Amino acid sequence: MTGSGYKTKQRDAILGFMIENKDRHVTVSQISEYLSKQGKHIGVTTIYRHLDKLLDNDLVRKYSLGPGECSCYQYAGSDMDCHEHFHLVCESCGKLFHLECEHLSELKGHILREHGFSVDPFKTVFYGLCSDCRDNEEKNKGETE
Repeated sequence: MTGSGYKTKQRDAILGFMIENKDRHVTVSQISEYLSKQGKHIGVTTIYRHLDKLLDNDLVRKYSLGPGECSCYQYAGSDMDCHEHFHLVCESCGKLFHLECEHLSELKGHILREHGFSVDPFKTVFYGLCSDCRDNEEKNKGETE
């Protein structure tokens, strides 16, 4: 097997994971852990290299959480409208929600007009609890009381 065939298998494994987890933001360590459990031992540097290529081809999006924190990645596929709305991430289950909301668009406009700051919805992520996790939390509180 040639080196390029091996790299293609690595890329396919990484892309396959991204597609399977398209509704979540995932980290390189999560990708690495999953692939290792599948018997596909791909180094972290190699994962980053393939993610960079997938970013260049608009197949994956990268979310930087802030200075000193790791970045998260999400499969983009053919849904190129993703930059036009905000994102919600459940801190409990990790599920990603795409939020198209007129009120947030109004807020974005307000921030630009009144504060001179242009918000980039592509990079704007709100963190909290999804309704399922919030319901589970409420249920668990009720059971312990």
